[in-house]
Amino acid sequence: MLIKVQFLKEDKPSGREYTYRSDVPVKVGDKVQINSSAKGIVTEIDVPEEEVAAFADKVKSIVGLVEESETNKE
Repeated sequence: MLIKVQFLKEDKPSGREYTYRSDVPVKVGDKVQINSSAKGIVTEIDVPEEEVAAFADKVKSIVGLVEESETNKE
């Protein structure tokens, strides 16, 4: 599924939305691990493939959901 994510900066959404692939079920508002160091918040799910047709081969995948225990440690 294609999703839109906003990066989290000091635990607050920041900047524009970016499109990612997700192999795990997510919903709007979920915190996700974008890569080894970046986290984001899901702003949209089920993004149409047509929206990314021009750069579909460059769309990256998220790592997965942020574990709640990790969120509480910060």
